[in-house]
Amino acid sequence: MNEQREFDLEKMDNWYAAHFEELMQKYAGKAIAVVEGKVVAVADTEKEADQLARELYPGAAALVLSIPMEEELVCLL
Repeated sequence: MNEQREFDLEKMDNWYAAHFEELMQKYAGKAIAVVEGKVVAVADTEKEADQLARELYPGAAALVLSIPMEEELVCLL
């Protein structure tokens, strides 16, 4: 049985904040899965990104995020 690793939410949040602009440039409008600080899957939905990450890295705890489009951020301001 695969034991799922726990993830450090604060560490992942800090990683996301530090890489936000880069992620926006590369993956705007997509969903990504991140394992150990590396983008391991890119898909149209969070569900698809999560599924890809689970297939590629069984047992790893992936951070799955939808990367907003720049226009979406402007609306939030």
